[in-house]
Amino acid sequence: MTSRPATSDKRLAERALGAHHFAYLRALAEGVDASDAARRYLGMAHGAEIGGIHRRVVDQARAIARRRGDSRWRLIGLEIIDAPVGTDTADASSAPPIDEWAEREGLDDWSRDELEAMYFERFPHVLAIDESAARRQARNARLRQRRLELLRALAEVATAAASPADLLEGWLPDDLVQQLRSVGDLTLGDLQRRVRRGGRWWGALRAYGPTKAGRLAALLDDILGPPAPADGWPVVATSGARGALAGLGGRNRLQAAGAMDAVDDAAAIARWISARSGSPQTSAQYQREAERWVLFCVVERHKAMSDADEADCRAYMDFLEAVPDNWISRRKCKRMAPGWAPFRGQLSVASRRQALTIVASLMGWLVQSRYLVSNPWVLVNVRLGDDPQHDDDVTSRAFTPAAWRVLMDNLEAAPDSVSTARLSWICVFGHAVGLRAAELIAATRGQLTQRPGGWTIRVLGKGRRSRTVPVPAVAMKAMRAYFEARGLDFDDAPANTPLLCSLVSEDSITYAALNQTFTRFVRRAIEASKLPASEKATALRASAHWLRHTYGTRAAEAGVPADILQENFGHADPRTSSLYYRAQLERRQRAMEDAFADEARP
Repeated sequence: MTSRPATSDKRLAERALGAHHFAYLRALAEGVDASDAARRYLGMAHGAEIGGIHRRVVDQARAIARRRGDSRWRLIGLEIIDAPVGTDTADASSAPPIDEWAEREGLDDWSRDELEAMYFERFPHVLAIDESAARRQARNARLRQRRLELLRALAEVATAAASPADLLEGWLPDDLVQQLRSVGDLTLGDLQRRVRRGGRWWGALRAYGPTKAGRLAALLDDILGPPAPADGWPVVATSGARGALAGLGGRNRLQAAGAMDAVDDAAAIARWISARSGSPQTSAQYQREAERWVLFCVVERHKAMSDADEADCRAYMDFLEAVPDNWISRRKCKRMAPGWAPFRGQLSVASRRQALTIVASLMGWLVQSRYLVSNPWVLVNVRLGDDPQHDDDVTSRAFTPAAWRVLMDNLEAAPDSVSTARLSWICVFGHAVGLRAAELIAATRGQLTQRPGGWTIRVLGKGRRSRTVPVPAVAMKAMRAYFEARGLDFDDAPANTPLLCSLVSEDSITYAALNQTFTRFVRRAIEASKLPASEKATALRASAHWLRHTYGTRAAEAGVPADILQENFGHADPRTSSLYYRAQLERRQRAMEDAFADEARP
């Protein structure tokens, strides 16, 4: 390999050669295939990558050797080729290889020395050529040995000790560094933490899959050394573990007669969830927030929940405002699996407010149930104010009339099928009836009743409160079409027939399946539309819950009285329903433009 200009030394000196680089060069010197060596020691996969990194490593190692005044620097990266014995020239073309000749002559039982003596006696013209090749092989062997000695010597004095604080630029290819910088990783330590958190940590890297990501992770371990085993998350919140951190003897626990008989904090939390949650969704939410609070007390404050005081409450509020990176889980990571953590991401003001409300409610209930002496949260100001980055206008999460028309036109143009009928029902029924997603999924034929004024549906909603909601004729039309597409007679269908079911059976579906079906349809329809870019961007954020927001917005705009909308929604607080009586921003803008249009004229 030809040498690079000396002017490249300064650029190369900015890079660092680690033990894995010298292991790669030694592997090549010992005859290991270049692709295999690059995969093993450099984490490389493709030919273009291997060529670029090979040239950089060789050039840098040569530069180091030159700076040390070692004349052997040219051996690094030099391709040393041996000529096969008894071949390579036209003079030897008439002589078969020695092994083929021995097999043909039936000389398998002779020793190698005896075979060579007979072979050269039979083909004397090959001997001179073979002796020349042998001398070349001996020379090449000496060159390889000198190269290995040089690489070992350089590795002892020139190997850089990698640190987690080292910038990525010194260790990884430039294109990979740029990708990692774009997702916030600047140092080797940043990247190692990303890998350590598990999950599909490579998702933001272009052209990276599990195999290539595995090679990069192995390369990182070669550079930094394997990370220390990650401690698992404490299970005190859910397992009833014994010890001080479980709350067996919490300072705030009531010790008087008549106190709750829960053995520890986990048991007390389980009692609270059982007593206060009215649905599986609420139960899961209460469990999640209680677990986060307990883990914060245990991991960050080194105390049990029943030891917490107002200082811990204030610290938890600060903690929620900027959740540490190691508390944030990887995407699609199962609970307590490698890469799992209590939070999925940073919390909005609304999510923080809800978390604090639930935790304060938990502690208050534990006081009322005589498990705790006092509730430290009453001593803390938990008001967070409005989120300057978040629009709390519920009408901003409703489809505009133009976007809704795009969805309807798309459904009308779609071919008749069970899938189309189901999508039409989801959109039309959800838009016209306004049920929560959980209520929509749980609804059955038996909940629908025909009355003198039309059809209604009886649902068991949030807080286990029942209500009766009118079902307009347009929703019933979509309902009958959907049942017909499923091969069912709506009027004769059994009472337990789910209104919404799987495409392959009459089984109910999950919220995740509903939301995926709906958002995929919205994305396809909106992206192909001619809506303005800003309106497209808004609609593409939609989830299945937007159907309920759209229902409330259209009803308020049509003049439906607030008390009727509140009853249909199932809102316990009328202030929640009143939010829909704000006109959508586009209508407000048009109204103000019309109001001041004359003043804009010269």
